[in-house]
Amino acid sequence: MVFWTILRREAFQLIRSVHGLAPLFLALAGAGGLFVVFLYRADGTAETLPALWGLATAFGLPFLAAVAASRGFTQDREVGMLRLMFSTPVRARWWVLGKVAAAWVLCMLYVGGMGLSCWVLERWLLPPDAQVPGSWLGFGLAVLALAAQALLWCGVGTLASLFSRSSASTFLVSLLTCLLAPPLVWAALSAAFAGPVAQWPWIPLQMMVYDCAGGVVDVRALVGCVTGAAVLIYAAGMAFDALRLCATER
Repeated sequence: MVFWTILRREAFQLIRSVHGLAPLFLALAGAGGLFVVFLYRADGTAETLPALWGLATAFGLPFLAAVAASRGFTQDREVGMLRLMFSTPVRARWWVLGKVAAAWVLCMLYVGGMGLSCWVLERWLLPPDAQVPGSWLGFGLAVLALAAQALLWCGVGTLASLFSRSSASTFLVSLLTCLLAPPLVWAALSAAFAGPVAQWPWIPLQMMVYDCAGGVVDVRALVGCVTGAAVLIYAAGMAFDALRLCATER
């Protein structure tokens, strides 16, 4: 009950705030335009519709997760709510999980909106007799990969919001981490295993979505995203407890 109460409160306030609907529509507009570009460039190729949609959607996720998480604990600190949260008997994990889940819900609203946009754009841009390869299974696997990535990005932003004193710095740290950490990790793995572990090393997680949409599911990448998110959430809970202890001792 505590978790659901915090989730409802955080999700409602996030959607009502400047960190919610405006970035959501901006991300939808950017990803929709990218999807149109992908459709035109894929003319005459064997690219599938779920793969193009998943690849276009994946590029907006780090931005939206960084914006959503920049509210997180940073705004609570700015308005003085963080000290009140420290004084409540609610455990740290529920506060952290509520923040992460609220940001994740916003990201999944974006994924759902992109799904609707895909259907509208396909009906509007393509001729009635056009045959575009694709399947519901491809869309489902792409959504699974996007959900795992969104959880990871929201964990990054929530952890960063605990240590930042402004929403702008939280956004920048979260976005730069989401953009730079994956290629650096992939480069380190490629060096360790003496060979490339991704076809496009600078956008490895986007390629994970692309492969899943095509029916090639990399279980290691999915498990890595979920495990990374779990580690970040646990670290955020430990950091919250440490900050609570420091505030209590003062």
